[in-house]
Amino acid sequence: MKCSLATKTRAFLKLIRPELCIMGLIGVFVGGIINGFEYASFNLFLAMIVVVLMTAGSMAFNDYFDWEIDKMIHPERPIPSGRLLPKESLWFAISSFFVALIFSFFINVVCFGIVVLSIGFLVLYEKFLKNQGLVGNIVVAFLSSMAFTFGGASVGQLHDALILSVMAFLLMLGREILMDVRDIKGDSLRRITLPMKIGKKYAIYLGCIFLAMTIALTPLPALWDILSVWYLIIIIPVDFLIAYAIILSIKDMQNTGRTTDIVRLGMALGLIGFVVGIIP
Repeated sequence: MKCSLATKTRAFLKLIRPELCIMGLIGVFVGGIINGFEYASFNLFLAMIVVVLMTAGSMAFNDYFDWEIDKMIHPERPIPSGRLLPKESLWFAISSFFVALIFSFFINVVCFGIVVLSIGFLVLYEKFLKNQGLVGNIVVAFLSSMAFTFGGASVGQLHDALILSVMAFLLMLGREILMDVRDIKGDSLRRITLPMKIGKKYAIYLGCIFLAMTIALTPLPALWDILSVWYLIIIIPVDFLIAYAIILSIKDMQNTGRTTDIVRLGMALGLIGFVVGIIP
């Protein structure tokens, strides 16, 4: 099916999930200037571009491997809908990774190493780890949480950004597990997930434990003077929102879709809290 340039452009935009690219970009920015706005630099700017490229590339890479199954469970996506060819998605991913590698090389060796490691994990995940239940969830959460660390590494200030990455990792891991519960019927066509191995109930309990661990860690950036008191003004309501998601998950185990949406909102608001917390 031939598509116009405008249709192709819209398809590529849908493919890369712009909202996730923007969240990654903000995460890098926060991780880079967490020790002060004087750390805003060209290296940080390059790091922001790299994470956008890596996020966009990983989305295209994932859709390339899943497009046949997506014809049944996500027919509206760019490849199964015929707006993009599988090879176009693959070449876009490869090109994004290649440019990200080049840019990261000019930042510093730590950033270059993180990009190499991330690409390696993405390939391993798609080829081998996607069917490994919790291991696959851990890889996705780890890669998603690296934006803060990458931003810190780009300006040589890695330490303070780590706690933000740890919090993001735990929140993402909890959400990934709950998403697998939500998608258990569709996932049964393409991969083996944690809920299939241990049951929906215990998977929900485990996901909620990781969400609760995130709540427990949220005061630390303020207590350690990494972020200002303004951070707490945003993050305390976010904690209540995540706590509500935990309660809802346990009380209504058949409606984890609503829970994952609430957690996603919490992620976005938490990111705003990090940005506000940079203000002295």
